Amino acid sequence: MNVFDWLFRRDQSHARDDVRQALGRIVAVAPQVRLANRYEQRLAPAVGKTIDHARELVAALSAPRDAAPDAWASDPYLRAKFATPDDIVHVIGESHEVRGWFDDNIAADHAFAVLGATLVERGVLVAALEGGALRTDVARTAVSFDDKRMRFCSETDEALRHELVQRIVEQFALEAMSRVGAKEARRDALQEYRALLTARMQMLGRRGAGMSSLIASTDLAGDATRLQRDFEENEAALASLGSLADAIEMQIQTIIELLDEPSALISLTERTLCLNQMNLLMEARCDEPHADIAIQLARLPTQPPQTRAVEIVRIARRDVPPAGAAFAEAARMII
Repeated sequence: MNVFDWLFRRDQSHARDDVRQALGRIVAVAPQVRLANRYEQRLAPAVGKTIDHARELVAALSAPRDAAPDAWASDPYLRAKFATPDDIVHVIGESHEVRGWFDDNIAADHAFAVLGATLVERGVLVAALEGGALRTDVARTAVSFDDKRMRFCSETDEALRHELVQRIVEQFALEAMSRVGAKEARRDALQEYRALLTARMQMLGRRGAGMSSLIASTDLAGDATRLQRDFEENEAALASLGSLADAIEMQIQTIIELLDEPSALISLTERTLCLNQMNLLMEARCDEPHADIAIQLARLPTQPPQTRAVEIVRIARRDVPPAGAAFAEAARMII
């Protein structure tokens, strides 16, 4: 066996391992899928397609950046996302995953995590020179990064990227179960409505029984016709959802449909922001000091769908604040 055959077989083995791991995560989210006929063979091709797409997205993420307070002054990326060096410490301290990972890995000096934030752009009026004159009402766009969170810790960049691929597959399963749940909720609502219609038809029948029809002031025949029409429409809607026995098949089919078209749900785009030191958007060619910040925006298949600025960061243990610091800060603000 030459080295190329060995590498090819190794890659195939890794791919099979990734698919098996992804199937395990799907089953953890949707355990009833295991009851479907040949569920592994049916899911595997679509899982492989999503894994390939997820790998491309994860590989496109930039190299890790040190999320260190002492790097804030010299790193325009950190200055764009964090208002002050203390803001970096605050976001690190708020992450239970970062704290938990360091607690579980006593010998580790660094951890790799995903920093996610919401890009916010808002119009502002600022003072600026225009045509040699100072104006105080110049319209500009201010940029900020809100709701900053650090998640998914790993020991190495490679391990984190592998975990992200699996997390993407897991998110697709969650989205599939959300859609299945919506169908089941509709089924429950239709069944409740059917019970209500049945009760109304029984009441209508009682109103027309014996001699009561001689004194009824309403059009019983018209009411019965409308109720029958509503009942038939409700039954047709229930039939379109399938029987309860089809629920497992509906789950696996929904998962396969989503996994088979991964790019329709999750994508990654890059955008370059030309920012001055006040985080105001500038023209690409301007005399004022500025920095070009390339950010990656991930469209995520969450409920509701979100777009987040994401990047991989490296966190030093020494920059994790003491466990009581967050509580002390909260108490100080309350007082």
